[in-house]
Amino acid sequence: MLIGAAHLILIAVLGADPAAAGTRATTGAIPLQAGRTTTVVVGPDVGTPLELAVPSTAYAHASAADADRRWEDALPLYRQAIAEWTALSYTRPSRPLALAIDKAHLELQISQLLAALSNESPPAGRAVHGADDAWRAFGRVRALQEGRLLEGKLLSTRAALGRVSPALYARARERLEEARDAEPRPAGGARASESAEIELLLCATYAVGDADADARFARAQVTEAERADPANALGVAGCAALLGEADAALRTLETVVLQRFPPRPERYLRDIYLSNEWDRLRGTPRFESLFPR
Repeated sequence: MLIGAAHLILIAVLGADPAAAGTRATTGAIPLQAGRTTTVVVGPDVGTPLELAVPSTAYAHASAADADRRWEDALPLYRQAIAEWTALSYTRPSRPLALAIDKAHLELQISQLLAALSNESPPAGRAVHGADDAWRAFGRVRALQEGRLLEGKLLSTRAALGRVSPALYARARERLEEARDAEPRPAGGARASESAEIELLLCATYAVGDADADARFARAQVTEAERADPANALGVAGCAALLGEADAALRTLETVVLQRFPPRPERYLRDIYLSNEWDRLRGTPRFESLFPR
């Protein structure tokens, strides 16, 4: 049974050999008793999120509000977490604390953007019916804009809460699929410039929802030429990382981070490092060596 991407596993050990029942599994050791039914709830593997390095009730509540798409409610909670962590940094400064503050600022900005989008009224007239090509293009851009933000929130809330929000997952998937399905199809068959990004965002979203087959299918729609485009490198790496393909993710990420020209400002690298796509790579020497401390 799949509940919010966490698996509920019922393990019945009826009439089992007591000696066998007392042995431990090789991974995640769970002692089992003969003649009893054991319920084991397994959450998603969220890796090592930056936001969990320094406990914060306010940040957890902000993430819970985001998971329910209550963007306005999340804003003061993120500000509270930032204030508390900043005060702590005056007496107990540390790199994990500085990164947590940066992460809270980032999530605050994304929630503000999502709140603004949710409060905007739909365009009037023919835009509602999508009869005009220009309006359809506008709708596609808006769907992609929101879908891009929602994919990031899906990852950050999963990291902070240890679960996938069904409502957030459904909305992110809906908006990105809407952007994909609204792609113009010119007679020459050329793809729109955003098509690869949309498929890679869908790959990441599906992977978070344990729909690995759908994720790989979305990635397969990205051509080799599009995968080689530097503009798509982070999306390619993120998709691979979320599918558990650590080596492939790191190889692609290295092409971005280690590129000497144009020069990469520290802020650019810090923003990459903050992304939850890399939580299952975080802490490994190969990944950490890419980013200045």
